[in-house]
Amino acid sequence: MTKVRFALSAVALGVLFAVGGHAQLASKNFSSAREMGKPVVGERGIERRTSEIMTLAAAQGPRKQIFIKREFEIPGRENRPQAPGAKFEPQTAPGPARTASKTTSSSMTISSGPYTAQTVGTSFNALTGPNDTSAFPPDSMGAVGPTQFFVFVNGLLRTFNKTNGARDGVIETDPDAFFGSVETQGYINFTSDPQIRYDRLTKRWILIIIDVPSSSYSSIGDRPNRVLLAVSDAASNGVITANTVWTFYYFQQDMIGVSSSTGEFLDYPSLGVDNNALYIGGNMFTANCTNNCFTGTEAFVVRKSSVLNGGPIVVTAFRGLITGGDGPDSPRGVDNYDPNATEGYIIGPSDTSFGELVMRRISDPSGTPSISGNIAITVNATAWPINIDHFGNTGGTNGQLDALDDRLFAAQIRNGRLWTAHNIAVDANGIAQPCSVASPGGPCDSNRRTGVRWYELNVPTGSGTPAVVQSGTIYDPTALVSSARQYWIPSVAVSGQGHAALGFSTAGTPFRVNAATTGRLTGDALGTVNAPALLTASSASYNPLDNSGQPINRWGDYSFTSVDPNDDMTMWTLQEFCDGQNTYGVEVAKLIAPPPATPTSADSSVAIGRSSVAVTITGRSSSGSGFFDPGTGFAKRIGATVTGGVTINSVSYVDPTHIILDLNTTAATNGNQNVTITNPDGQSATGNGILIVGTGGPTPTP
Repeated sequence: MTKVRFALSAVALGVLFAVGGHAQLASKNFSSAREMGKPVVGERGIERRTSEIMTLAAAQGPRKQIFIKREFEIPGRENRPQAPGAKFEPQTAPGPARTASKTTSSSMTISSGPYTAQTVGTSFNALTGPNDTSAFPPDSMGAVGPTQFFVFVNGLLRTFNKTNGARDGVIETDPDAFFGSVETQGYINFTSDPQIRYDRLTKRWILIIIDVPSSSYSSIGDRPNRVLLAVSDAASNGVITANTVWTFYYFQQDMIGVSSSTGEFLDYPSLGVDNNALYIGGNMFTANCTNNCFTGTEAFVVRKSSVLNGGPIVVTAFRGLITGGDGPDSPRGVDNYDPNATEGYIIGPSDTSFGELVMRRISDPSGTPSISGNIAITVNATAWPINIDHFGNTGGTNGQLDALDDRLFAAQIRNGRLWTAHNIAVDANGIAQPCSVASPGGPCDSNRRTGVRWYELNVPTGSGTPAVVQSGTIYDPTALVSSARQYWIPSVAVSGQGHAALGFSTAGTPFRVNAATTGRLTGDALGTVNAPALLTASSASYNPLDNSGQPINRWGDYSFTSVDPNDDMTMWTLQEFCDGQNTYGVEVAKLIAPPPATPTSADSSVAIGRSSVAVTITGRSSSGSGFFDPGTGFAKRIGATVTGGVTINSVSYVDPTHIILDLNTTAATNGNQNVTITNPDGQSATGNGILIVGTGGPTPTP
């Protein structure tokens, strides 16, 4: 990453890094040795109330300069060979992009289909940049909590009422002010590369960001930086108010576990959270450097218990992840909701090969962590993405939007399955299309286009190599790239039902820059997703210029898709798009799961006058509809009602087409009664007359 900082009235360029050379190390020879970490105890946290932070931010005022972040890639990676086992296989195209049909109701009665994996509910633009952010790009990031959606991008933190998408005014500030108590002092400094999670296990918000300390405006980012961390209090129970107390921590990443500074700058941090720890990965560069600056990748494990009650923070560093000839680039920490998880994970694309991911296991993350050697996972062939042309582009090649590289953007594990996604170059059949390694300048397929590749990996606990359960590619099969839609900067999440949702940006030579989503049901054919749905309908061109008149093509660098902690079935995605002439927005969209199965029968009739009687209700599933209950600990659970004076003692979830109702019929009346099942997200389905209350007769079939 390089950053260029300039005032609105005059240019003052400051290069953070300029990089050359090749990133790959010696020939591949993985070490299976496990490395034992050395936990380092840091400082106690600094507490600030939301109201105090907002008062300080108001006094400080908005940023007076714009930050342009020109992301650079780890050198030489575009010329990697394919892994020996990587296959060039045609992919199933998802179908043409369509305009999303939106519903704003949070409670619906469903009687017919068909259904897609998700429908779009509440949807809103969270900001207009650079007006609101003073930054290019936003590093799009945000997550859903119990009552709010929290947007956290470069230059802005902003909270929203998730029911109606309105700004709630609780937090509205610059990260420089929010994290000011723990930023590096004594230098020119600002913050960048935000990450945010709502941790459903502790009901806390967790935010991280890096700072960019600089000795002068002409040498931005020439000092080793800190990772900054904020955690909300337990008393708020996940609902951010003016009285929420935030505890701020930092760790000086170049000093963890070593006697003197490594001299490195940590770039492009990731965040994974589980019940034991926070997993932060990053690309490392020599801070005061102008050439051959890439030094490798590293991971930091933050003991979770150390940051929940004021500290001191405890951090373990694992340096040199690229070792034995390979390792994960842009390593992502992996999110895991399992309260019984015993190990954590870091994953990224191989440093030496396309068509390969590299994972590392972290054992005893809540105590003295240790990390496994590199674990190679062969996948279908991948390729360096191309930058994205877009309708109205006046900057030519320089105006094409940056697709970065083939990095993974986020990763999540559920029930032993790890889901992740990145963007790669493919042809009209979805097959990866790298340029010739022997001749890096070509030949290349002139009609290759950028698409989204996603993965589901089966990850055994403790040992063993993860296996690819399925992967798929979201791409446009149109023959000519000049007519094709392209997709990039993806993120993926999986609900408690096992349905997956993806979000990303989309554009192409004949297409404006928009945000989009797609998904798949748990029972869909392997490797397939629905046709992408456009979340926005941009009508403007995107051609911002810097003060020297050059196109600003930075885009991303993150996106995020999260699962609603109230019901474990609704998902939310946040994606960048063009919201006006030369401005960008960040669209937030609620993705609604399929409705309940339609109740069709009860396994027996029930007599009047019973205080407790159990009945099994069978439902008919169609196009993904199904009963669902997230289990204990969630605010919303499956529910039921029965007509005719029957009351419900309890509802027990069995599977997507069966539930058991415990009924009280002491005040019931004779007759065929309707049974309505309501899923945690408020959607309901009714079986008319399927339950006989009183005497005799078979259960009717609709």
